[in-house]
Amino acid sequence: MDVATPTVRRLDSPLHAVQPANDAQRTLKVLAEYRLSEDGRKAALLSGRNGRALQKVTLTLPATRLHLVRVEPSGIALLKLRPQFQIGSDQRIVRMDQRPVYDHPPTLDELLQDAARNHELERGFYGQQTARATPDEAYRAWLEETAREFLADPTRRAILHPAPTARRCQLRTSRGSISFNATHMTGLAQQVPLEACRRFQNDLRIRSGQAAMQREHDVIVNEQRRRAMEEWVSTYGTPDQRQRFAAGMLPRGEWLAAVADSIFAPVATLSLYDSDGARCLQAFLRQLPAYASIVVTKADYRVITRVLPTATPAQWEWLQWIRCAVPGASVRLRERELVWTRDARAPRHRTTTIRVTTKVGPLTLRRELVMPDSAPRVSERTKEDVCSMA
Repeated sequence: MDVATPTVRRLDSPLHAVQPANDAQRTLKVLAEYRLSEDGRKAALLSGRNGRALQKVTLTLPATRLHLVRVEPSGIALLKLRPQFQIGSDQRIVRMDQRPVYDHPPTLDELLQDAARNHELERGFYGQQTARATPDEAYRAWLEETAREFLADPTRRAILHPAPTARRCQLRTSRGSISFNATHMTGLAQQVPLEACRRFQNDLRIRSGQAAMQREHDVIVNEQRRRAMEEWVSTYGTPDQRQRFAAGMLPRGEWLAAVADSIFAPVATLSLYDSDGARCLQAFLRQLPAYASIVVTKADYRVITRVLPTATPAQWEWLQWIRCAVPGASVRLRERELVWTRDARAPRHRTTTIRVTTKVGPLTLRRELVMPDSAPRVSERTKEDVCSMA
């Protein structure tokens, strides 16, 4: 190993570190490593030096040049020649993890000049990297916050397609769907796939259990309805209905309509609400000269339904009368409004109705009746008789 002792000469470098006067007398042995090209190796041999490609030179530097020195964890002081930092064609600083190559054995001044340039560009390179990493750091911080919110909210779920696994999942966020990969992520983001998979599997177990319970419930209800239908047909059915039921050809809708007619027989004096809104609205509008020839189809109107929170004295009388006539029924006052969508200025057809709902065994029966204009004409005695029959 060749040993060179530098002359004490200040380099004109803006990176020259000014040290106290007492440190100027202190020195440090520094190892400089570089490579020689083939021409450099020839020149070294001609000058009486070794012709190896890798050259190691020990320098003695004053303390004022310590900014050009890097000390390895092993305690060896190296001149800052590796890695190299250079300005690329795009005017950005690039890093090359290799020793400098010379075509001739470098002088001490050349080594110090290259180390000073490396020192200056190194600071610019890491500053450049920090500026470039800012968006990445912001993205990672956002991922971390998204993961924290997901893990803290047990109601949130990952996207089902593709199904989440213990390694990968996708979440819906304000920036669109984001993929989380436990293999490539750290921190809270790494925990998201496993938790998303756990929630997904738990939901599958719950849905499977609920589906089985629903099937059992449906089987029980259908059996109850079949028995109720059999009892009704045998008790109230006509001979024709009994024959069709025995052959399995009696429609359930016919049976339900017959049962509903029987249950709502006490209120049969009230008119049923016509659910054909197109026909009702057309008949209503044709009474006006401006709409005498219009045609309303099912696609030309919409229905607005409101539950009325108040009732007039006459309406209240009807509600009480129906509750006595159909004991245990739920009686609600509603308003149906038909709107012709082709003309916003067209009058709207409004109807006040009474929705009556009652339960008979496994059946839930409903009727919607039109509210009459006047109160029911029954005596107080009749009301008491009706209520006493409940």
